[in-house]
Amino acid sequence: MARLAAAPVLIAHGGAGPRGPAEEFAQRRRGLLEAVREGVALLRGGASALDAVIATVVALENHPLFNAGTGSLLTLEGTIEMDASVMVAQRGAKPTAGAVAGVSRVRNPILLARAVMEQTPHVLLIGAGAERLARRAGIRLCRPDELITSRARERWLARRQATAAAVAQAPARALLAGHGTVGAAALDASGGLAAATSTGGVPGKIAGRVGDSAIIGAGTFASRDGAASATGNGEAIIMAALCRELVESLRRGRGPEAASHSIIEKLIGAAGAEAGVIVIDRAGRAGYAHNAGAMQLAVADSRGVRHLSPDPIGRRA
Repeated sequence: MARLAAAPVLIAHGGAGPRGPAEEFAQRRRGLLEAVREGVALLRGGASALDAVIATVVALENHPLFNAGTGSLLTLEGTIEMDASVMVAQRGAKPTAGAVAGVSRVRNPILLARAVMEQTPHVLLIGAGAERLARRAGIRLCRPDELITSRARERWLARRQATAAAVAQAPARALLAGHGTVGAAALDASGGLAAATSTGGVPGKIAGRVGDSAIIGAGTFASRDGAASATGNGEAIIMAALCRELVESLRRGRGPEAASHSIIEKLIGAAGAEAGVIVIDRAGRAGYAHNAGAMQLAVADSRGVRHLSPDPIGRRA
């Protein structure tokens, strides 16, 4: 009989970025806690880490205050383009992954990323091709405008009016205006590890831009040593191969908390970019760190389910 791992553990984030309106904090806190409770209930019932992270991210994609699925931020043109990825490392099996980018007609892009992993020989599908797979996989399509909340539309209009001149002069700089993503990582009772990440992108992004959330090794990574999800400035996260570097540092013997802080300080802080990470190692230890204005987390482990809003590295919140 295979040796069981530590008790199941799940951690999720709601994105790192500028501190949002105070009146939204409690709603986002409840949303994170509810999503993690749903995921850990599956784990405690014997489900896989993959099932748990997918359920957690689906719940966050369905919440209008998170930048993923319903509630996604809009492109410069006022359209929806979502990215998502998932990776799983089951005990005794080769890690597998799937991802989608630039999709606009699927309520839960993370379900489509899982379909890429399980139903195709590929890792990443984009746009219309990914949406054709959704039909074959039985994932219902929707109209893009069904995913645009009044909150997202109002913010897009205000941003467009305020930054039109700046975007015209330096569109790359507009990508740094803010970020947001949702993600989860889990360890199940059989020692399986999985991570999943989903986003609507950055505010004011150029149509066709793909961030780290669709890139295995950048926004999502899992191996026999750990599983991680990132959030923040996607361009910097991609260049740093952030989640792969973080999980590789676990293999070299670093604990998840120290590894998380180090990766943000060295790879992101040095680049002058904002990001956050969550990670779980194969012993069931969770770690997290960020250097943005704010980042909300929820963790489920042997101590129960709890919400966290940690201080950014290098300064007090």
